[in-house]
Amino acid sequence: MCMYIETKQQYSQFEGDELTDLLGQMTFQINNFGLWQSDHDTKASYISDDIEIVYYREGGSTTIIGNRQYECPQGSFLILEPFQLNTSINHGYDHYAYYYFHFDIEPLYLKPQFLSLLTDHGHLIYPDEVIDFQVMLERLLIEAKEKEIGYSSVITSALMRIIVAIIRAQMKRGSDLHYKIHQSSYTSLMNESIHYIQDHLYEPIRLQVMAQSLGVSTSVLYKAFMQILQVPPASYIQQQKIAYVQKQLLLGKNVNILAQELGYSSAYHLSKAFKKITGMSPRDYKKKMILNKNFVK
Repeated sequence: MCMYIETKQQYSQFEGDELTDLLGQMTFQINNFGLWQSDHDTKASYISDDIEIVYYREGGSTTIIGNRQYECPQGSFLILEPFQLNTSINHGYDHYAYYYFHFDIEPLYLKPQFLSLLTDHGHLIYPDEVIDFQVMLERLLIEAKEKEIGYSSVITSALMRIIVAIIRAQMKRGSDLHYKIHQSSYTSLMNESIHYIQDHLYEPIRLQVMAQSLGVSTSVLYKAFMQILQVPPASYIQQQKIAYVQKQLLLGKNVNILAQELGYSSAYHLSKAFKKITGMSPRDYKKKMILNKNFVK
């Protein structure tokens, strides 16, 4: 005798929500993922040209973003916005390590809304506000090193999980401050300077005009750059232009067009500035990057 047991199929139908709809409109381009490690104390001021999410695997840091100071413990996430001055002080740890995602989103008009969701109540998410992602990140590092077919999709999917966790944590927070106010006479000026340079990157930038636009003297502007970034403003501007050229060369643009676009008097002068900063000509740089890409594949 046979007995048949009737079963019901159980399933949950996905329903849309505002966050899912918003993220569904975006394309995520991961520029870099990896693990940074150090065995010594460091202090660094830096500016990223894309969005960065950091996960502290070992150690921690005191990080100043604009005028906000965060104490970042092990297991926390830190969100860094593009073209924002960040100063990180790592102290009191025998070993210091963090995972990092560098990425951008399209379309660009959604970026302000996206960044607002990520940083609504501060740039730091504490370990007790999210699940533990360390095992997942360790596996991602293996994916990034081995580069098997589909690895970029795996890393992008993991980034999406982290983004959702961060936004959920932000939405659960109240209005309490999760940071200290850091006072610096040059912080606001530096951030305004960075945005000015990005807005005027495609034209000759004159320091006197820039200083006047920011309401300071050229000497004050120079002191701010030297104190915080340890480079003169003219050198920083040149570095930003060359960083842009590096990206555009790999997208197929030629040096003549880029020289006109960025306000150089000729392709020769752009090539000379490029070699001074990178140590090679634009042509050699492009060849090297293409060879490296083919070698990795």
